[in-house]
Amino acid sequence: MLLACGAAAGISGAFNSPLAGMIFAIEILLPEFSIPVFIPLLISSALASVVSRLLYSEPLFSTFNSDWQVSALLFYLLLAVLIGLYTIYFARVSSSVGKWFAKIKNPYNKVWVSGISLGIMIFVFPALYGEGYITIQQILNGQFNSIVKNSLFSDYKDMGLVVLGYTILTLFGKSFAALFTLNGGGNGGVFGPSLVMGGLLGFAFSYGVNLTGIAELNVPNFVVAGMAGALSGIMHAPLTGIFLIAEVTGGYTLMVPLMLVCSLSYLINRAVLKHSIYTKVLAESGDLISYEDKDRSVLSMMRIKYVLETNFVILRPDETPKSRQSDIIHSKRNIFPVVSYEGKFIGLLYSEFLFSVLLGEVEGERLHLKNWHRNQTIPWGSTRTWKL
Repeated sequence: MLLACGAAAGISGAFNSPLAGMIFAIEILLPEFSIPVFIPLLISSALASVVSRLLYSEPLFSTFNSDWQVSALLFYLLLAVLIGLYTIYFARVSSSVGKWFAKIKNPYNKVWVSGISLGIMIFVFPALYGEGYITIQQILNGQFNSIVKNSLFSDYKDMGLVVLGYTILTLFGKSFAALFTLNGGGNGGVFGPSLVMGGLLGFAFSYGVNLTGIAELNVPNFVVAGMAGALSGIMHAPLTGIFLIAEVTGGYTLMVPLMLVCSLSYLINRAVLKHSIYTKVLAESGDLISYEDKDRSVLSMMRIKYVLETNFVILRPDETPKSRQSDIIHSKRNIFPVVSYEGKFIGLLYSEFLFSVLLGEVEGERLHLKNWHRNQTIPWGSTRTWKL
């Protein structure tokens, strides 16, 4: 609960989005949701937003969204498909990069490899420096060629195809830069890079369509829709993507496109990858609490040594019910395993049968137990032996 409240407060304060912070905690961190859980999340998220506004009231992104056009609906759907496929690519690359860095045992070598690699990538793609929020804000302000500025290709910043191609290369470079930072031991995560990658993809798509002359799309609208879609697909959190972008951009005019892009991106990723980039490691280690199959989740977390019952009265083949009368009567269990001195399971006797023997209702009470278990249920078959 405290972990979820902290995460909700962090998202709320960093992005000035209290509703998205609360939903993020519910979608990602909490195995179950109830009203008593809802109240602490509301309080922590709201208070974090208040404190954040007192310290710094400027929004993370400022944009003036115009209402979306129904004629652009098909392009929003195409963008959702592209983002869904890209999120699958990012998850696969994340797994490969993680395994590659895991082979480097010396932590200093990880620092050298990631540091030099990042330096080269930033030299070629200056937009990779930092979180990437500044680049996204410049694009939202209509400075479409800002991504090429200060790069090796700055002389061609007025050429549309150069801007488009460079944006696509920066998009794929961002995925490697984020993963190299994360696996190399640097500060970073997946939340922020997801927003930036989605924004770059939304910009490349809408800017490319406008270059072809097929349609005239509102680029800022597609940028924020791409941000929401990437967040939804990569983290399997469609509601977080919808409400985060709605709050960050300061309006709900794009609610319908955001709903479509986020839901389709999530479904495409979910159809290929059962677990998100956050929960994959937990699922592989068997520690993930699944929403869909709670019984399997509970069973997977059980350890046999903790549920194995051992408080049985063990009977030996050469003993008689009379010789163990006191143990049988005072036993708290109604079944009595017959086990050899070597620890092999021979058979199973029930208390009703043994009590009948002790009361004289069954003849031959002086016979050894090895003659009685033949008439009793032997669950695993007489050809198998089991040790307790």
